[in-house]
Amino acid sequence: GRPEVKAKMAQGLDSIPEPERRAFVMANMVAEQLAFRFFQKFVQQIGAGNMLESVQALSAIAPILVVLAPYIYGFHSQAPSRKWLQQIFQELTGKIPEALQNNKRAWFTDTLEDVNGVATTIRKMTAAGAAAGKELIVVTSRNELTVDDAPIKNFKPIGEFELPEYELQKLSFPPILQMLDYIQREKFSEIIISTPGPIGLTALLAAKMLNLQTSGIYHTDFPQYVRILTEDSFLESVTWRYMHWFYGQLDTVFVNSEEYRESWIKRGFDPAKLKIFPRGLDTQLFHPIRRDPAFFEKFGAKNGQIRLLYVGRVSREKDLDLLAEAYRRLRDEGLSIQLCVVGHGPYAREFSESLPEALFTGYLTGGELAAAYASADIFVFPSTTDTFGNVIIEAQASGVPVIVSDSGGPKELVEDNRNGLITKSHDIEDLSRAIRELVADPDRRKRMGNLARESVIDRTWPNAFRKFWAATEV
Repeated sequence: GRPEVKAKMAQGLDSIPEPERRAFVMANMVAEQLAFRFFQKFVQQIGAGNMLESVQALSAIAPILVVLAPYIYGFHSQAPSRKWLQQIFQELTGKIPEALQNNKRAWFTDTLEDVNGVATTIRKMTAAGAAAGKELIVVTSRNELTVDDAPIKNFKPIGEFELPEYELQKLSFPPILQMLDYIQREKFSEIIISTPGPIGLTALLAAKMLNLQTSGIYHTDFPQYVRILTEDSFLESVTWRYMHWFYGQLDTVFVNSEEYRESWIKRGFDPAKLKIFPRGLDTQLFHPIRRDPAFFEKFGAKNGQIRLLYVGRVSREKDLDLLAEAYRRLRDEGLSIQLCVVGHGPYAREFSESLPEALFTGYLTGGELAAAYASADIFVFPSTTDTFGNVIIEAQASGVPVIVSDSGGPKELVEDNRNGLITKSHDIEDLSRAIRELVADPDRRKRMGNLARESVIDRTWPNAFRKFWAATEV
């Protein structure tokens, strides 16, 4: 056998005298190591486009789970439904005992310190929850975690692997039974799931085993990402089926916009389960007062008077090639414009090499990010895959007019010709027209920027948290 596995098992078993407990820990460790290796193989085969081999790798996990079945069933058999118990006590005694009135929730996510809207939303929401005195803890599984602005329970993963076509995003394979044990001991009243990855699946299993209420958030349009990144319609349909199955298991599903709510209903999802996810914003951080005309000059030479800004992941699915083409076209027309790109991602090097005249700041946070927004003249976001777009409301709070496409969630944040412009998706002519119009009219930009801030001024994180907490309260 492998010496490192033997050493790990010896370390884990030395302090356990009870034979039954030792057998449980040994079965758990062996099963988790094997399951991780097969799951890793599954991800590699999917990335290589080998569908048959990927299914074989995934099916190999089933016999391993049989080993853990007695322990998993043990959790289930000890956990009567909380809702059922509440109803019984209410009918028999007229009141619900204090032990069943607790409202303690765990928020599970595969991503927490990554540079994306999901991680930002979770951290801001849980911080608002802590400030409101609510019992809410984030549960994840990472080897290294530097987040300290939210209450977190982190489990050391069995292993980590990179996503095919998106190497900057790592997923962890969590210690499943340890998580189940933790959830049972902490007596949570609800499980919240942000991602349908290995940690989300573990949370779903725990909720089913322990009869807990569940809610999930559909942050990301995974099927569309898969189509754009792989150009494989079969993989896109497989992803849709998985999403439908996963979110269909939950009691409540939050989506980021009315458009996504309608698209889920069209795909046969129960409308009663679907709710719009409330969003917050730090309107003191993102503020027009942070405008600094010289801000972008420290990142390179100024090539134009009017600054166009893009903030977000630098990845192909964001339709950045469209923005690049419109920018080149307008500069060729003689417009004095400067494109500034804030963010990083798998397409960053290739994109920056194709646009030497643009400024690339890399990833910015806090005051620097707020200054970048406020120092821009026009915010341009051509993406058609975003379900919401935190960056849109951050730009609006900074008093900057925004240009978005007519596909996806961001268009619901913009009133066309009032606080921004909505353009036809994948249309270089229309995107160029919108930029050209705003570049030519500083008074219109100023008016739109003021209205943009007005439109988001009430979107505070405490308000968003209150709505979210009340939406699924038992």
